[in-house]
Order: sequence, then structure tokens, then C-alpha cells
Amino acid sequence: MPETLQEQLDHVEREIEQYIEFEKAERTRFNHESPLWTAEDRIEWQETQSDIAQRLRELFEIRDALRGQLDQ
Repeated sequence: MPETLQEQLDHVEREIEQYIEFEKAERTRFNHESPLWTAEDRIEWQETQSDIAQRLRELFEIRDALRGQLDQ
């Protein structure tokens, strides 16, 4: 059974919150642990941050589209 627009929006907003919380935790981990990291560890962390940012951009676009549909 397909979700309603509101249910889809709620799901996307929960996913956004989860990504933001994960990103905050990763930044905290970076601040505490990064002096001990190798260059490879830092590159991996940067790639993870880039992936998170990309996914958040996608989710924000989806959220905006769903909000637009709900406003019609």
C-alpha cells in the first residue's frame, strides 16, 4: 500500500534528522580522535562527510518537493 504524501514527508524528515545526528557524532569523533589518525583515516572521514552532505542535499530536495505537493 503506497504511503500518503504526509507519511512520505514524515519519513524523509526522520531520515534527515538521523543523518544530521550522525554527522554531529562524526564531527565530535573527529575532534577527539583525529590527532591519532593516519592520512588514510582522514581521507576516509572526508569521503564519509562528502557522502553525508550529498545524501542530505538529496533529502532536502525530496522534502521540498513533497512539501510543494502537499501545499497544492
